[in-house]
Amino acid sequence: MAALDYLRNHGLHAEPLPGERLYVWPSGRITDDIRIWIKSHKDELLTELSAANHPRFSLGARKRAWLVRIDLQRMTVVSPHARTKAEALASVSARWPNANVEAIEP
Repeated sequence: MAALDYLRNHGLHAEPLPGERLYVWPSGRITDDIRIWIKSHKDELLTELSAANHPRFSLGARKRAWLVRIDLQRMTVVSPHARTKAEALASVSARWPNANVEAIEP
């Protein structure tokens, strides 16, 4: 888990995409040095993110849209990539760092 820990220590999240691609966010936190590190450790990151190593990435727990509450406002957050509840909350919290964010269960 060393590669994923490195990203988390820098406030980043990652998920595998089809075609041996990797999605890392939030993009505003990716410096040139981190971008170079990600490229050189891409295979390691994809291995750590594989479904065999992380059963939490099963399709049942992932959605492309989540209903969230940001402070007192309800909002549907839609992503081009399916995310778990925790990933969706992390993404929203990164966009609105001072907001009180929670996922609303259907």
